[in-house]
Amino acid sequence: MNHIRIAIVGLTLLATACTSGNTNGTATPGTSTTASTPTSSSSAGEDKLASVKPCELVSTGEASQLGLNAKPEARKLAGEETCEWIDKNGGLLISVNTKQGSKDYNYTGDTKTPAKFGKYEGYKVAGAKSPNFCDVVLAVTDSSSVQIVMNAGVTSTDTAKACDVATKSAELVAAKLP
Repeated sequence: MNHIRIAIVGLTLLATACTSGNTNGTATPGTSTTASTPTSSSSAGEDKLASVKPCELVSTGEASQLGLNAKPEARKLAGEETCEWIDKNGGLLISVNTKQGSKDYNYTGDTKTPAKFGKYEGYKVAGAKSPNFCDVVLAVTDSSSVQIVMNAGVTSTDTAKACDVATKSAELVAAKLP
């Protein structure tokens, strides 16, 4: 069952991380882009988050308070550093994105609710791609962000629970970002 959760969380992150989108409610296919020379703003984002390790953004004690008792697992997903806590209560994924700003995620058809987490602006997407998910994105710079994906459990449809844990996680993460 853990493999299913990991696959669902990974696919959701991959789906939102790998496409650009507009947020006017009109479905449009993602576009591919070619690599370009980093601009000063993308370099600033890379520099600001270069030393941030996702698994250090939520401690074991904090994860336990969030209802997650699994050990964190560092992974690389879509080229970015991530950390996952997966157990019977669901899963939490934190992704540090040094080259993707908060406006670059594809949440076409989903409602993005603006929010502030510590000193960072961001937004929450309840039920992103599935009713048991909630995503939170923190805008670190114009070209860098931290994405938090909470899955309330494979058999759950409790979006409120997922958003509660994602929001609490975002507050913990924001407090540890540079």
